[in-house]
Amino acid sequence: MKFSDFKSVEDVQKRYPIETRKAEFIPDAEVAPPQWFLDDLRFSLSKQANVESEMFFREYFIAPFMRETWKRHPTLKLWVNRKLAYNDELTGEPDYFVSAPPSGATTDPVGLPLLAVAEAKQEDFIAGWGQCLAGMIACQKLNGTPDVVIHGIVSTGLVWEFGRLQGTIFTTDLFSFSIRKASAVLGALDYLFGECERMAQPCDKGEKP
Repeated sequence: MKFSDFKSVEDVQKRYPIETRKAEFIPDAEVAPPQWFLDDLRFSLSKQANVESEMFFREYFIAPFMRETWKRHPTLKLWVNRKLAYNDELTGEPDYFVSAPPSGATTDPVGLPLLAVAEAKQEDFIAGWGQCLAGMIACQKLNGTPDVVIHGIVSTGLVWEFGRLQGTIFTTDLFSFSIRKASAVLGALDYLFGECERMAQPCDKGEKP
């Protein structure tokens, strides 16, 4: 199966012992975007047609937020449509995923995958989370330990939702975020990238996080 074959979190639970919870875990923090970032965002919004392709939202809304956050965490690696596979059942190409490369590496190999991102196509967050959670489980298994917390994002580009996988506990944050407040979205992403860095540090030393 591919990640995209999982159409809901319930589909994932049929194959993996995952317990779901809802809790507020994204801190109330903001990162002020540069003016050019806001200008580009408003330009894209003003040019949005009544019907747009999935690529439009991914390239003009999701990608800029991911790239701007990556600049603040350059020790991590942001992958775009890169194959991520644990076995024949947990395989696919997440829209994006974030990893901590081995010490000294800047491009390859992948290293520790720590965050998976799925686009909520046609605003379908149910299918988006099924796909994302499957990717998160693949990340967890590739890391070889359930002690490393894996984070997940599902977004239309305009609305963002966040989750995390700790062992067999999958938690989604109580609140969704809108790019109407771009600083809050960037604050949430900055927190998640920071958590990825925190998870990677003890692993570099061969310790549990």
